[in-house]
Amino acid sequence: RLLRELLDDISGWDGKADYRARLMIVGSILDEPAYIKVIEDQGGLVVTDSLCFGSRALWKDVDEKASDPIAALAQYHIASRPSCPRMFGDHPRRVDFLRDMVREFKVDGVIGERLVFCDNWAGETFMLASDFKDDGIPFLELDREYTLSGIGQLRTRVQAFLETIGR
Repeated sequence: RLLRELLDDISGWDGKADYRARLMIVGSILDEPAYIKVIEDQGGLVVTDSLCFGSRALWKDVDEKASDPIAALAQYHIASRPSCPRMFGDHPRRVDFLRDMVREFKVDGVIGERLVFCDNWAGETFMLASDFKDDGIPFLELDREYTLSGIGQLRTRVQAFLETIGR
């Protein structure tokens, strides 16, 4: 029922045409929609994500035709989907996944967000900033609290980031 209502609501939607840049958000958990709203209110259009509980967790389908469904689930969670930064040595595979997403969604810039004190994502965003710089893709590192705070600083940093993209 909810899906039907959502599809009815968006069926006449033409999309957002007045954006300054197409963005991808990568990072840990982000369960505060207002965070994305602040980004989009500055002119960014979030077209995809690679978040712990976002697209990355659901990117591929589990093989429903497998003879062993438990093995198929394990294969998906361990080998098929992009891993969490806590998985040492898997950074090249994660970067390849993100580069594919940048191409597929025509991303103009990437925002790497991490919760303060999340050391796994601190290291990952540091490496991603370097990887994307090498690729010529603008990258903004944002540290954030669990609850939405520092909105003024977030607005300023996103505005400056969008200006560097120059679209």
